[in-house]
Amino acid sequence: MVPREEDTMARVDRLARGDLREKMTSSILEILAHLPEAHKKIFVWKHYHGWQTEKIAEKLRCNRADVEGILQQIDMNLLHRAGSLVF
Repeated sequence: MVPREEDTMARVDRLARGDLREKMTSSILEILAHLPEAHKKIFVWKHYHGWQTEKIAEKLRCNRADVEGILQQIDMNLLHRAGSLVF
């Protein structure tokens, strides 16, 4: 089923609310707080500093596929948590 434009716009409007942004930020920080230190670094280097996956893997002396897998896991957790707040 394809979401109607009105439904999509309502979700976008909810994101503009400060209280929802605060909940989203809290959710992100909570998820990050429970991650192993190396996973936190991977997330911050990728999403805050904008590092490429190759650079992160080189810094941690691991392979690129491991870094990509960790990022995918974290992103899925964040999307799941965000979805429960928005929908």
